[in-house]
Amino acid sequence: MLKYTICTSIWFSTFLPLKSQIQTDTVSVFTYYIAGKTATGNRTTKIREPFIAISRDLLKTYPLYTYITLSECDWKGRYKVMDIMGKKHRQTIDIYIKGKKKNKQRCLCTKS
Repeated sequence: MLKYTICTSIWFSTFLPLKSQIQTDTVSVFTYYIAGKTATGNRTTKIREPFIAISRDLLKTYPLYTYITLSECDWKGRYKVMDIMGKKHRQTIDIYIKGKKKNKQRCLCTKS
């Protein structure tokens, strides 16, 4: 009579991308303050965390509800994508902020 032994092995591995593999975009950053609804259907006055609107060309890289990190500018920090800008904008981000508007700045944008 033959006896069979079954051996299985399972390997799990985690992949952490190198800094050189993380996509970084250079974007123009503006500020805005408008009371109304965002593209996600939320009222701007009800959202408690810092959020942004992005141009349509960046939507594939940074879809709605994802977090991005801005660096190398005055607006350093982590923001949630909650709104979409008009069709004419390219490589642009609007930061929703209550207060005085700031001039346009160039920032590095990465997914976080």
